[in-house]
Amino acid sequence: MYARSLFFLILFSLACSQKAPEVASDESPQLQAKQTFAELLRIPTEVPQVDVTLHGTEEEEGLVIEDISWESLDGVRPPAYVIRPKDTQGPLPAIVCLHGSSGNRDSMVTREFGRGEWIRYGRETPHQRLLGWARELARHGYLVLAMTQRGLDNRMPDTSAQNKVMLLRGRTVMGAIVYEIRQAVTYLQGRTDVDPQRIGMTGMSFGGITTFYTWLVDDRIAAAAPICGGVGSLDVYAEIGSRDYHGIYWWIPDILTKGDQGDFAAAMAPRPLMMWAPLDDIGMPKEGVDRFLESVEPAYEAAGLRENLVVHRPPGEHQFTLEAFDAMKAFFDEHLDR
Repeated sequence: MYARSLFFLILFSLACSQKAPEVASDESPQLQAKQTFAELLRIPTEVPQVDVTLHGTEEEEGLVIEDISWESLDGVRPPAYVIRPKDTQGPLPAIVCLHGSSGNRDSMVTREFGRGEWIRYGRETPHQRLLGWARELARHGYLVLAMTQRGLDNRMPDTSAQNKVMLLRGRTVMGAIVYEIRQAVTYLQGRTDVDPQRIGMTGMSFGGITTFYTWLVDDRIAAAAPICGGVGSLDVYAEIGSRDYHGIYWWIPDILTKGDQGDFAAAMAPRPLMMWAPLDDIGMPKEGVDRFLESVEPAYEAAGLRENLVVHRPPGEHQFTLEAFDAMKAFFDEHLDR
């Protein structure tokens, strides 16, 4: 078992000695952890700039749907939809929505909400997944940004091929993914119809881990809700998990020399975090979630806001269910003051 570093023992002791600072100081555990994790991802901590192009606007079902893209690292252009209620007053809370490895932005914004068949890019056989969940959040009054993530769907090369070349140049594919998600947050903060203090983020599977890691390095995210996101303990997973399950994007070089996922999350207390962690999820063994909570729960309790950490552990496997959606929406309704 990997020993936790002295660095994170210091962070944890600091977190336990103070009550929920509204703004992290230069010496805060949050800032130190954020900087350390950004270094692991090989990305800057500074807020990234973004220049968004609007390709078109449509109205459906009382919703306005904008088709946008922007230039990111290596000249690639992430595509996204922004969906908002047509008739609203005042700035809205916003949520960045991130799909799993077999979806894309379109799968999240179908008119139909619920379990349905979807054909993954490059395949011919459909599979079952939760469709239209980002549009459903917009129906409930949120402005949502649903983006197709780097290395998935038609955004080729895939994450493995991209990471091979990036490692040669001292970069990581997870860092490149997180960077363009952070650009989406920059864009949302600059919109006049968005409340910049009420931006949340959620995602399923691949989108769950990218949600969690973006939350670690970007305190502009007011609340995060990774669903079946492979969050728990990397140490435990390396020992008992299926090493062939997660793609190369998930394996960040040197991370355990700095701390486990729970160590980084503990340093973020009391920022709101929800996890959906089914007991039989192959991507996040329950033993790893146990280890995660051993680190994180005391930090949130010491900060005086244990209720800001919400962890659902239902029976079941790796799946985005209607129950998970309801839990996620309830979490955002509370922490984004909907």
